[in-house]
Formats: sequence, C-alpha cells, structure tokens
Amino acid sequence: MKDRQAQLTEALAKSGVDAILLTKQANQRYIEGFPGNDCYMIASGRGNFLIADSRYTELGDMTCRSAKILPHRPPHPPLGEVIAQISRTYGFSRIGFERNDITWGEHEAISERLSADGIVMVPVASLMESIRAKKDTEEIEKISNACRIADLALKDLIRFVKPGVTELGLKTELDYSLKKHGAEDVSFDTMVLFGARASQPHADSRADVKLCDGDFILIDYGAASDGYRSDTTRTFICGHASDQQKLAYETALKSQIESLSLVAPGANGRDINGCARGIIQDAGFPAFEYGIGHGVGLEIHEEPFLRQNTDVILEPGMVLTVEPGIYKPGWGGIRIEDTVLVTEDGHEVLTLFPKELVIL
Repeated sequence: MKDRQAQLTEALAKSGVDAILLTKQANQRYIEGFPGNDCYMIASGRGNFLIADSRYTELGDMTCRSAKILPHRPPHPPLGEVIAQISRTYGFSRIGFERNDITWGEHEAISERLSADGIVMVPVASLMESIRAKKDTEEIEKISNACRIADLALKDLIRFVKPGVTELGLKTELDYSLKKHGAEDVSFDTMVLFGARASQPHADSRADVKLCDGDFILIDYGAASDGYRSDTTRTFICGHASDQQKLAYETALKSQIESLSLVAPGANGRDINGCARGIIQDAGFPAFEYGIGHGVGLEIHEEPFLRQNTDVILEPGMVLTVEPGIYKPGWGGIRIEDTVLVTEDGHEVLTLFPKELVIL
C-alpha cells in the first residue's frame, strides 16, 4: 500500500496535478482495496477519499485501506460540492480526471462546481494504468491462483466434449467448473466456438451450434480470483483432423512458443509481435491483425499492450498474454494463449494446461 501510494504521489507531481479523481473501478481497488461500483475517489499525496452513496458507504468502511468515506446524493451534498469541500480543505487547485473513464455529464457537473472556487480539472490518461503495469508480489500470487483455477477447470471440461454438445452448453459447464474450483467469477465472457466460427477472434457462444466431427473447438476463458484475472486460449479438434488443420495448428504452436521465448526484461513488444506474425506468414497462412498480447491484472485488458506499431519495453513484474492465431473465414481458426510473468531473468508461464494438439 505504501509503495503504491508513493508511486501515485510521484505520478501526480509529474502530471502537474494535486490530486486525481478516480472513476475507474479497477484503479479504486488498486489504490484502496475498494471493490464496489458507481463510486468516486479522490486520491492524492495528502490522503484519499471515497465518495459514495448509501449503498456503498458500509462497504467502503470495511474494505478501504486508508480512505476517508464521504457520502453524497440527497440528503447529502452533490458530488461536485463534496469534491469542492475536499479541495478547499486540502488546498487542491488542479485535479486530474481519467479522461477515458468519465461521462460528459459527470465532467460537466463537477467542473462547473469546481470552477466557482477557481479549481481546474485536468485530463490525464493512463496515470494509474502505468503504475499498475508492474505487479507486486501480492498481485502476482493472486494472478497465479487465478491461472491455477483456470487450468483445473479446463481439465474438468474435457469429459464433456463430444459430438452434439452445443457451444453454449460447453461454455456453461466451463463457467460452472471455474467457480467450483474457487473462482469468484469469470475473467470475461467465456468464448467457446466450433468449426468455421473459430475464425472469429471474438464471438458469442450459441445454443444452436452443435459440435461435429472435424470441427475446431476454440476456448478462450479465464478465472477471476480476489479481483485478479487469468486469460487462456486453447484450441482442440473433434474426432478427426485434416492435414491442413494439423499443419495450421503446428504453425500456430510454433508461432506461440518462439514468440513466447522472447519475453524477457528489455524485450520490445513490437519484436515479439513481429516474430509471431512472421512465422505464420512464412508458412502461407494469414497472420493475426490484433496485438499479440496485453497486460492482465485487475482488468482483463490493461497495460502493457504488445502491438505491431508500438514500442513497449518489458520490465520485471509485468504480467501479459502471448496469443498469436490463424484465422480463415469459412474454414476456422486456431489461437493458443498463455498468461505470462516477466521475471528478472526471463519469464514464467502461469497457465500450464498443455498446448500440444489434442483431438477429442
């Protein structure tokens, strides 16, 4: 907590603001441990303040590490007035706000009230996200536990995979298995896709799509544990695999393993992305167009983002995915994804479910 607060104080000084209005739930949880929603937080080097209505004041008292809990909404003062009172008391003249996580209406109401006291609202981007990109020991333990739960759940799921099962049916079994093994929730909306539908990197599982012999089975899922998340994708084939399917899988696996081997302190995400894409293209398959990886933590997609057009230098403590894929509309798709910790001398794969081609 002290280290996080110190990093926040330093980041605020570099941004030229006295405090920041946190509207993103993940950032509130990171700095104070608060797991609620629809609340606001003023964070600063002079103290933190959770501004909540009556639904969350008790939860704030129970979970916040140090923040003072301040009520708003009738019969209490409106949000803008509460922030103004804090600013007058602590001498805040410039308050940052999370430009990508506040509505226009919220900003308008707050800024109008603050401007009456000469207080300026300053847009900031990724201030908290940059701090959160490197995980501490406690966070790594929680992510590792989420990965362990995910591995166990997928192992349980295999016995339900048989011709005739539906995408939605298999997804439901997996979601149940995650919670049975200790997940508080799923990391995101679990994705189970069969056959040609596996060519869609993101799609909803359907109740009217049944598994047939020769189909791809693409499963993208994760567990949430104590607020932290995992992210895994595995691809299987039902019954019998064609030579083209086997070649595509071997290519995707080589792409994932060789790009994963580059993950280490000082590595550039652009180079990792380029390695994976080059292997797929050299084999004659269409390369994925999304970034090869993203950070994982309190959110399923967070800093750092590994993309082909961006330089991102990896540091110890970062947790990210490596997830190349091959997608051919009308034919199907293969994605292999792991959650990975950047260590002092390389990396550690946290999702351990086997990656060799399995025909179910």
